Amino acid sequence: MKKTVGFVLSAVMTGALAFSGLTPVSAAPIQSHKVNQSQYYFVQLEDKPVASYQGGVKGYQATKVQADEKLNIHAKDVKKYGSYLKEKRHKIKEFIKKNEDQSTVVEEYSLAFNGVAVKSTAKEAKEIAHAPGVKRVVESKQYRPLMDKSHAIINDIPMWKAGYDGKGVKVAVIDSGIDQNHPFLKDDSLPMPAGFPKSQKDEWLKYTSNKVIVAKVYSEQAGINYDDGTVKELPAGTTGVTPEAIGSHGTHVAGTIAGINGYKDPSGVASSKLSGVAPKAYLGNYNVFPCDDCSAESIYIAKAIEDAVNDGMDVANLSLGGPATTGFDLLVNVVNGASDAGMTMAIAAGNEGPDPMTIGSPGIAEKAITVAAVSNAHFFGKSIKVKVDGEEKVLPVGSSSRGGQISKKLEASLLPVTEKDGLGCDPIDQDLTGKIAVLKRGSCSFTQKATNAQAKGAAGVLLINNSTGDPSSMSVEESVTIPMVMVTQKDGEWILGGQSTSATLEDSPLREFETTNDSQIANFSSRGPTVNYTLKPDVAAVGVNVYSSVVGGGLASYNGTSMATPHVAGAAALLLQAHPDWKPQDVKAALMATAKDPKSESLPVEVGAGIIDVAAASNPAALAYPSSLSFGQLQAKEKKNMEVTLKNPTKKLIMYRIVSDQKSVAKPNKQVVVLKKGKSTTFKVTATATKAGDYQGYIKVKMIGIGKENHKEIRIPYYFHIE
Repeated sequence: MKKTVGFVLSAVMTGALAFSGLTPVSAAPIQSHKVNQSQYYFVQLEDKPVASYQGGVKGYQATKVQADEKLNIHAKDVKKYGSYLKEKRHKIKEFIKKNEDQSTVVEEYSLAFNGVAVKSTAKEAKEIAHAPGVKRVVESKQYRPLMDKSHAIINDIPMWKAGYDGKGVKVAVIDSGIDQNHPFLKDDSLPMPAGFPKSQKDEWLKYTSNKVIVAKVYSEQAGINYDDGTVKELPAGTTGVTPEAIGSHGTHVAGTIAGINGYKDPSGVASSKLSGVAPKAYLGNYNVFPCDDCSAESIYIAKAIEDAVNDGMDVANLSLGGPATTGFDLLVNVVNGASDAGMTMAIAAGNEGPDPMTIGSPGIAEKAITVAAVSNAHFFGKSIKVKVDGEEKVLPVGSSSRGGQISKKLEASLLPVTEKDGLGCDPIDQDLTGKIAVLKRGSCSFTQKATNAQAKGAAGVLLINNSTGDPSSMSVEESVTIPMVMVTQKDGEWILGGQSTSATLEDSPLREFETTNDSQIANFSSRGPTVNYTLKPDVAAVGVNVYSSVVGGGLASYNGTSMATPHVAGAAALLLQAHPDWKPQDVKAALMATAKDPKSESLPVEVGAGIIDVAAASNPAALAYPSSLSFGQLQAKEKKNMEVTLKNPTKKLIMYRIVSDQKSVAKPNKQVVVLKKGKSTTFKVTATATKAGDYQGYIKVKMIGIGKENHKEIRIPYYFHIE
């Protein structure tokens, strides 16, 4: 499948929640997506939403906040303009009620997006698109669900020692719910903030706690009229849904963000005590996937974002991803609007790597912090015995927590599948009866590989990792009844190099293995540029073998950019506590400016500015706006300038030297600038090249002439493509 079209991510072990892109109904689709069609549509009205309105309507002052402000929904001008938008929405609702027999308004939006959502038919949706005051109608698609050692990698422990633990900061988890009773997420010492807890029904307040201060759900089966917030009766025989966490994805994410500090793993698997990145932060449960392995409409994702803004959340974590298109993307629009309103948006890059141009929506949003995944300093796995030409070794392996488990002892010969690159993605011709099939990782799901081997009589599957680093846990469907394990690439090469090979698979306790393979870009992590030739991701964080909470009180190791993203959301909470005047663009600028290189060789389209360093981000040498430079597509020899605003956030006068790693392709027009404390200046960077291809690198801004901090620097990644 061509990766630029989009991606579908599996739940749990592969990490993110996947959802589709949005296609205007009034025009031909830009790209074709193999997703389930729905009968829901966004109706965007012509007036700007509250977060983006800069004036122009007679009698109504601008409501878009300045760069150093956060949207105050109680402000007089905001309420006044909000009432104006409500009246406009009332008119379109009346139009729909009067003219469209098969259409019903199910949602209303005003803060990050101005319009309504309707349940309708394709025919009536096209008619609504021509109604007075309507800008466009966009089809909603269905979305499907796709830590202990990581602290040293992202360097958040110094923040705790300095007294910053996320206290008072509110983080929205727009996901599959949060198990508020999980001991890793219980903190009775936290005071309940004024105006909380919040839910759509009083009976659902039982899903809140002193830490999980919001419990809301978004689904047609919730019994909520989302256009006005009233309760509605469900049809007879319909099973309703609640904010309760059924799937574990959101609970795992929540633990990484704000699990309590010093939590001891009851199972004894983890050798050290656990903590979330911001252990004293509050959490908001915005459950858009309220059942096990269910899908969600994008109209509900957008409503959850809007509610999080309205509830005063400071940060939102969206471990989400879906197909990106080159045209208008409504969810991207909503994300950017939420950022304008003052909510920092951390979004997963996606799990469709290592191919280029696989960053999904809404991760392509300009104002979001889009997160790639790197490896951890440990992994959780089991061990097996393998014999190659008489030499026996005990090898650590990744295993599955669902199908493909080792249920009984298995001793058998190993048989490499040699056809079609040994991937096992297509039906296998070889007879594998009674053998442990040796397959290579990549190109298709673990379940597909195991199913094809199982169909040819294999007694088990030994999968060889397709990149350097540790074996990972796997998500395998329960239809797979033979055991499946993963070995490292190095161990796989040893096995393939033998003439006589066999293995003994025996159920063993899950163990923690420490490793030196940390801080390397994960093979699955989606790569940039975006389909619009802009630079993404922005930063990277640990997203491999992340150990965190799951529904029911347990802990589990998950992989995915979904697991990397909450590290960044937690980091944002720490930074906002340390710098309460910072806004989303400041948090993003600080994290990008101070990011560090992975251990493995990497490019900006793989990791953005690099792996976050939270302590460094709290005290940056400078801040750059924008934080990265996306020059887009250029013609050979064409020159394009972009302006950078450089700010001195320190308390002293500083001289900066501005340098490029490739002056011939990205050249700054200034080499040295001097800034007093708190002051800013601008400089331009000119991009040009003569040959076709991708050009990327870093502009570095270095502090000079100030003693011990002489080498302190920030970096600004850049990218452009020559046709």
